[in-house]
Amino acid sequence: MKAPAALSSHPDYAARGLNPERLAAILEYAGGEVLDVGCGNGAYVLHLADRLRIRGVDYRTFDAWVARPELFSVSDAQQLTLPDNAVDTILSFETLEHLPDPSKAMAEYFRVCRQGLILTVPNCDLTPGMRGSGIIFNHWIDRTHVNFWDVDSIAELVAQSGFRIRLKAHINQINLSPFFAEALGLRDRRARLFGKLFKRLQRRTYPMTCLVVADKIPS
Repeated sequence: MKAPAALSSHPDYAARGLNPERLAAILEYAGGEVLDVGCGNGAYVLHLADRLRIRGVDYRTFDAWVARPELFSVSDAQQLTLPDNAVDTILSFETLEHLPDPSKAMAEYFRVCRQGLILTVPNCDLTPGMRGSGIIFNHWIDRTHVNFWDVDSIAELVAQSGFRIRLKAHINQINLSPFFAEALGLRDRRARLFGKLFKRLQRRTYPMTCLVVADKIPS
C-alpha cells in the first residue's frame, strides 16, 4: 500500500520562508560576507542582499533565483567551488541531514570560511513522553534525511571539524495545542481558548531544530 502523501513527501524547499530565529542568528553572528550553503529558494539571500554581501548555493536551481540570478549558483556542499577563506561566514540550514558524507561538507565549510559557521539541523532527540505516546517529529519520516542528530551530537561534529562552539541551542518550538484540542474534540472558539490556557499551563517545550554557532580556529 502506498503511504499517504503527507507521510511520503518531504518539505518543499522551493516554498520555504524565513524563520525568525535563524534570521536573528544571522544578524547577530554573521560577518559581512556570507555564503548560504543549501540555500533552497534563497529566502535568506534575497532578504539580506541589501544588508550583507551574501550568496547562495544549492545542488540544483530554484525558480526564485530568477529574481537575482547573480546571487546564486549550483554547487555540491561536499565540494564547494570556492577558494579557501572566500567568505566570512557559512550558513548551513537543514542541509547536513541530506548528505551522504556530512564530515566532508564540514571540512569544506571550514576551508571556505574565514570567521565561522551558523548551522541548523532537525532535532532528533525524542523524550520519554514522545516515545510512550508514539509521537515523533515529522522530520523522522522525511525519506531524504540520512543523518540524525541531537544538539550535543551536532555540536560535537562541528567541534571535530575544527570549529570552536560559540552557541548551541534549540529553536522552533512546536505548538502542541492544536493536537490536544483535536483530541478533545474542540473546535473554533473553544479550540482557541484552550490554546491560550494550554500555553499558560505548559511546563515543557519540544524544539524541532538544533542551532549551532561556531568560530573558525585557524589551523
